[in-house]
Amino acid sequence: MTRPLEGRSAIVTGGASGLGECIAHRLASEGAVVAVADVDEPGAQLVAASIVKAGDDAEPMMVDVTQEGEVAAMVDAVVERTGSLDILVCSAAVEVRASLEDTSDGDWQRVLDVNLKGPFLCLKHGIPAMVRAGGGSAILLGSVLGAIGSPGYAAYCASKGALVNLAKQAAIEHAPDHVRVNVVSPSASETGLFIRVAESTDDPEGIKAMVAERTPMGRLATAQDVHNAVLFLASDESAYVSGAVLPLDGGMAARRV
Repeated sequence: MTRPLEGRSAIVTGGASGLGECIAHRLASEGAVVAVADVDEPGAQLVAASIVKAGDDAEPMMVDVTQEGEVAAMVDAVVERTGSLDILVCSAAVEVRASLEDTSDGDWQRVLDVNLKGPFLCLKHGIPAMVRAGGGSAILLGSVLGAIGSPGYAAYCASKGALVNLAKQAAIEHAPDHVRVNVVSPSASETGLFIRVAESTDDPEGIKAMVAERTPMGRLATAQDVHNAVLFLASDESAYVSGAVLPLDGGMAARRV
């Protein structure tokens, strides 16, 4: 049976761990040739090797998404190896837990650089490659905190809110080029940044239970929830979807906005 992404090439930034790792595995299992891109080079190598061991195709790439030259070189390398860029997933992100007044200038800049500048640079260099290939799909990993505020996450909320309008702008500008740009906005998930923050506290299980209880569906998002949504947006099943925000949050944003 033909896999839905057979013959397509993909870049997944932040692919060395968390949701990016899960997404890289899923896209590869569905036929894509995946560039596992991350500032963590050993981690990217491990993920790519695991994908290859499973019988799929992947290559690790060390890239700092805040550096334009490295992003441009990443896109060029993928196109040189595969002949095209068809799917771009921007999953690289950082989080700082601090109120507005307690957020340092350095932390603010770091969060905005990785979470917003990074996707901007990836779109800036990735979209032209997609246009040359006849079109493609870019999926940005947002957050429910791009739609609602949360005490203690000033920089993160700002970065994810701005990411939504960046995606809409890119979608509008490149709709005639058959390039689609969408956002998947998960709430707290069992994989990724939230778990790392929870596990740094004195009561990680209590934190996870509290957040799950406050979610209308009564649970955290799973990695499968997220990579299923990304696969949908990467595939032809979503051919008429662009500039959209998919709130993958168990109903949380619906209750609060």
